[in-house]
Amino acid sequence: MIEYENERVARNLKVERAKHGWSQDDLAKESGVGQNSVARYEMGGTTPGLDQAYKMAKALGCSIDALVGWTPPADAI
Repeated sequence: MIEYENERVARNLKVERAKHGWSQDDLAKESGVGQNSVARYEMGGTTPGLDQAYKMAKALGCSIDALVGWTPPADAI
């Protein structure tokens, strides 16, 4: 299981969203993720599941890895 920290996801999500000049509502509309969920993710109260992270990453034009701040191990294939 891959684990990641809520605070890291919150920070990275805010940074990626800011690059687009989007509000939380804009990201919600572009990704199909609820605005309340986006707000909770950015506050670090909860972490997005894979489906939600994928939708937001796709809308933001970044990888899920960029959102969660995860770097694959050197021996990963």
